[in-house]
Amino acid sequence: MLGLGKDWWRVIRALDKLSCFYDELNSVISLGRDKELRKVAARNLGNVNGIVLDAGAGNGAMTKAVLAENPNVNLVVMLDFLPEMLKKADVERSVCEKVIGVFEAIPLRNGSVDGVVMAFSLRDAYDMKVALQNIKRVMKDCGRLAILELGKPDHALKRFLVALYWRFIAPMLAFIKLGRKGLLAYEIYPTYTKMPKNSELVGLMKTFFENVRVKKKMLDGVLLISTSHS
Repeated sequence: MLGLGKDWWRVIRALDKLSCFYDELNSVISLGRDKELRKVAARNLGNVNGIVLDAGAGNGAMTKAVLAENPNVNLVVMLDFLPEMLKKADVERSVCEKVIGVFEAIPLRNGSVDGVVMAFSLRDAYDMKVALQNIKRVMKDCGRLAILELGKPDHALKRFLVALYWRFIAPMLAFIKLGRKGLLAYEIYPTYTKMPKNSELVGLMKTFFENVRVKKKMLDGVLLISTSHS
């Protein structure tokens, strides 16, 4: 099974602890590129008219990028399992609806959203295949999906370097910048190890969606994936 499986609860508890300094940590471990990458992902969604699901919305950073880059969006449904994360989301309430739930059982009707975005959240799924099935289920036939996620390079040397970064360098940077609480960045590495290689993830995406497009950044350690409903 692709996904966190039995490690899901442990990762969720770690994410809950991160809620108070999530933005700071993201900025440090992404080398200051997190906001830029979210903007690119929001643009990859295209000109969506209607409703967008932000799956794994957290504190609303991706939701803000979507609203800034897509003025025709009428509503963003912010889905997250952690109430504390959603409470931290400082977003325009008139165009956002916060919903507690999981990817594997999204509490929305079939074909009810025009677009879906996921920013660094797909790897936190309990079961990645079931999560993607549910995302496809809630999308309209003409719906679009934009994913920003960590990548696991197919090239052995790049894969080694990216793994080295998440296992040692990112936690060290977070500790230097944020103190002891930054050590929670160690929880990212186990989620990275459970990720499929980039080619395997793209192959999985193609079983559910058509027109899968991929851009790789940072030694193939970051993926920008955009698709349409098959």
